[in-house]
Amino acid sequence: MKYNIFLAAVFALSIIMSSNVTSAATATTTRYGRTYYSNQFYNNDGSGEASTTRQARIRQYRGQSSDLQNKISALGTTANQIVTMPVLFGVSINDLTPNFGDPRSGGRTHEGEDIMAVLGTPIVTPTDAVVIRTGVGETEGNYVYTANPGGETFVYMHLNTIGEGVVSGLVLKRGDLIGYVGNTGNAAGGPAHLHFEIHNSSGTPVDPFPRLSGEISLQDKIIYLTKILGQTTDANTLSKFLVLNFRNTFLSARSAGLVLPQSIIDALGPINTNPGIGTGGGLSLSRDLYLGITGDDVYALQVWLNHNGFVVSQNGAGSLGNETRYFGSATQAAVIRFQIAHNITPVAGYVGSITRGVLAGL
Repeated sequence: MKYNIFLAAVFALSIIMSSNVTSAATATTTRYGRTYYSNQFYNNDGSGEASTTRQARIRQYRGQSSDLQNKISALGTTANQIVTMPVLFGVSINDLTPNFGDPRSGGRTHEGEDIMAVLGTPIVTPTDAVVIRTGVGETEGNYVYTANPGGETFVYMHLNTIGEGVVSGLVLKRGDLIGYVGNTGNAAGGPAHLHFEIHNSSGTPVDPFPRLSGEISLQDKIIYLTKILGQTTDANTLSKFLVLNFRNTFLSARSAGLVLPQSIIDALGPINTNPGIGTGGGLSLSRDLYLGITGDDVYALQVWLNHNGFVVSQNGAGSLGNETRYFGSATQAAVIRFQIAHNITPVAGYVGSITRGVLAGL
């Protein structure tokens, strides 16, 4: 009930103002060979506990009962080295900025990865897992701890709400619901985000950023969402909220022939009433797209190119079913092939007004 009230409020607010992810970046830092903005907003972000205290608590959570330990043992001894994006919509791995180890209040350092996202977006488990703890903390806000393969523990903090039916002892399959993006606990008053942690088999926090390298395919996103909509007590409100914020993702799925949940279809309305993939097989874009830009419209472009003979990539990121929100060199090359095929000049891989007009008219 509380989530339904919240979601209705967020949905109404989304109509009034854009749900763009905001940034409080004030400095730059160089990591992994790239320069990023360093976010100074989250001075209090995280659990606020000493690492030794966290380790002891994690051991306690994992050892609560023999039944729970049997479930954990069934996960296996090999950790997943590639961890997919846990936020289901609106965020790509290319949108992430490494912030593990950043300074925090009280002489602490940041023990996770902050993933900026739209308030209320579903969060899913990147691996098979077992829920070992859920609750509300003064600093963590609404949180979920899961046991994961290889003796690891994943932590999700500052959730707006914990997922419906997510309780300690629940066995999760990859893509199952964890909760919804929020800013609870000591993140209150700041931009919505997921604080995501990975703790190794010793309970020591490790940097999630290098392993957050997998994207959820469009097909799997729809599969996961279908299950989530079956869990929530108000599928229609959740669907309207998601379509309002991530319309192009669902238009891309419909263009790709994926079966959408009925509540999403209802929220989308007639296919030709909003910008997106048109009835004639074309693609309507509301802005220019170019190298380095990100967004759901880039995702829609990649899906269209892949389904119309201008393949972005044969495998991996950008390939059919693995489209991303990032306009990289592979997308640029596919646009160039499209421009050559349609006699568009200049042939630069820049999706400007001329290219957008041709796309929309197809």
